[in-house]
Amino acid sequence: MIRTFRPIDALRKLVDYIWVVDFDFLAEDNRDDLIMPLGHVNVIFNYGSAYRLMEQEQITVIPDSVIIGQIKSAKYVQYGSHLTQIGIALTPLGLLQLFQYPGIQLTEQMVPAACVDAGLDKLYRILIGSTDIDDTLYAINHYLLYKLEELDEKDTSRIEEMLAYVEQECEQLSIVRMAHHFRVSVSTLERGFKKDVGLTPKSYGNIVKFRKHVEMKGRRNWLEHRYYDQSHLLKAAHKFAGKTIKQLEKQLPELTLDYLWHGPQ
Repeated sequence: MIRTFRPIDALRKLVDYIWVVDFDFLAEDNRDDLIMPLGHVNVIFNYGSAYRLMEQEQITVIPDSVIIGQIKSAKYVQYGSHLTQIGIALTPLGLLQLFQYPGIQLTEQMVPAACVDAGLDKLYRILIGSTDIDDTLYAINHYLLYKLEELDEKDTSRIEEMLAYVEQECEQLSIVRMAHHFRVSVSTLERGFKKDVGLTPKSYGNIVKFRKHVEMKGRRNWLEHRYYDQSHLLKAAHKFAGKTIKQLEKQLPELTLDYLWHGPQ
């Protein structure tokens, strides 16, 4: 019911994966979900029941064709009885190269997809009539490849190097060492990185670190050894997954969180 697919080779640096969720009927007990920050900007096309973002006392209906920028902590959503969605998990580099859109303008924001690119609404309508997953993937890859070739090439080599650095050093990321490595001041590094990615290097690095341990079972089993102490681990788990580590070890009622933590059942 939840499936992920890799993009074509030409898009590998720009799209982490394409995901498809399809449930004909969700019981009321399964309609609450929790979305982890994974360092992506998500394009989401919804074809099922309306769904909502649940924030304390505020409830917001999410547009059927939406871009959700970088998030800093776990978000709670509530689905309707019918859940059918197609999503594109863009890397920070993907947002810059495919749409030439600064990440900071989308951080913690839900924006109708057409506000970023009118072609996304056209793609949404194309996918409505698609009943075959191969046709769906072809349409998405073809559209993104067209976007890549359509726009004037933007030099993103610098931020690409910085993103690679954070990915490599996320376990023990030092902003001072990173600034020294790129021969800029700490303030210049943080300002430029946040403008392009939407998060500071430290915030993005913390998300990448937690994500890597979630994605790799071998690391996940040793998660407690990857943090300075138990307190840091508990804070990270609560912030990024909304649960304690003991709660995460059990089967979870939240569809997306359970899939990310335990994989396909």
